[in-house]
Amino acid sequence: MASTTKAFTAAAMSLVINDRNNHHGGNSTKMATTAGQIHWRTPLASIIRDDFVLKDEYTTAQITIEDALSHRSGIPDHIHHYGGTGASPGSIKDAVRILRYLPATAELRTKYMYNNLMYTAVSHAIETLTGENLGTFLLHRVWAPLHMASTYWTRDDAQAGDNILAQGYAWNANKSEYTPEPCPDIIGGSGAGAMISSVVDYARWIRCMMTCSGPLSKSAHSALIQPRTIIAEDPTNMFPGTHLYALGWTRDNYHGEDIIWHDGSVAGYGCTMMYLPRRQWGLVMAGNTTLTSNIVQVVLYMHLLDQVLGIPSHDRVDWQRQISERIATWRERQAHAKDLLYPGLPVVQIPPTLGVWEYAGLYEHPGYGRLELELRVDIDGFRLVADRLTCEVPIVILIEHVSGEFWLASLRERNQDPRDHKRVRAEFRIGVNGSVCEVGIDLEPEMNGEKIWFQRTDLDM
Repeated sequence: MASTTKAFTAAAMSLVINDRNNHHGGNSTKMATTAGQIHWRTPLASIIRDDFVLKDEYTTAQITIEDALSHRSGIPDHIHHYGGTGASPGSIKDAVRILRYLPATAELRTKYMYNNLMYTAVSHAIETLTGENLGTFLLHRVWAPLHMASTYWTRDDAQAGDNILAQGYAWNANKSEYTPEPCPDIIGGSGAGAMISSVVDYARWIRCMMTCSGPLSKSAHSALIQPRTIIAEDPTNMFPGTHLYALGWTRDNYHGEDIIWHDGSVAGYGCTMMYLPRRQWGLVMAGNTTLTSNIVQVVLYMHLLDQVLGIPSHDRVDWQRQISERIATWRERQAHAKDLLYPGLPVVQIPPTLGVWEYAGLYEHPGYGRLELELRVDIDGFRLVADRLTCEVPIVILIEHVSGEFWLASLRERNQDPRDHKRVRAEFRIGVNGSVCEVGIDLEPEMNGEKIWFQRTDLDM
């Protein structure tokens, strides 16, 4: 259920806060015997100090549970770091410790920037406080009380259960057919997107939220949906006006109606959960295709909202057309990415300093992991290719020469329509010894053109 997991992580923390402040431990012995109250404004570093370390001491000390859950840490998502070592992190502790190597791009509490790793950090804090796996905690304290019998924390648990796990697919534009996607096991994502469930179970969860009922307290319900952060811009959000983010929930207003919702997308799957508190109306949608599930869901839920709210036909928007136009604009930009990213190129291309084979090799970044570039030659010429398909966000990075030491990197997700491949700037640097010493790739949009630099390591062997 991808990022809809975030609402459950926030709910779990509300239970921990309630347990600690009422001086009892729920089902956890460790919680009952550990002194100290926990609040939404408790610094994360006070709970997981050895693991939660950022690039500067002030932000490390100041980021609270509330900051992490409302995406206002000042640290962007760095989505392509996941599993950059060639394999997924072995534990959420390992994933959290990567944060110290990921640059911030804004001051704390000044800007909304979606960050999955902050939810992983909160997961780690919950497990530290309770002494048990977050999935186990949710099973005992949320899923079982709500009779969510087809909900799981890991892929292995889901495959071992009595329910049939839906096969995920992605549309292969080259073959004009749907291609099976392997079911992801999101260890590093944990509380950001690990859950596997059904629309029936999620309907029970939406009823709980909509009616402000147990197992969560009234104060928890109020805290979870209280807006914390203004979302200045979100191209995937079709609601007009200002968007707000609470704790694992997005808040929007549509024709005067309060909409509380969240969606999620992962390779092979997409889902949406939503409710209208005043009308006591909600919905859950889940699909088993990459991206297209979410697109269809947007068209459907906007149509349903128009129906429920009684919007006259002449005031309704053609949502499918709007989405199609946004996709077309994106694809147009990617088709002309070279000219847009490198305006003013010389008429005669400047060749690279070294032979292209000398750029191939092993590069590393402490947060993004290994980048092994291989030289490939085909009918279109030579390219440098890095296979990162074993990462939690599986991609292939294809780098082609532009001019001098400036290159164009294409980020290609598995089974993705070639028209949707994102193109970004890349650059190589030559060391004083005359060899390539590092490669920089514009992997994080919030860094505004500043690249992630991978250091060459195979020359030191």
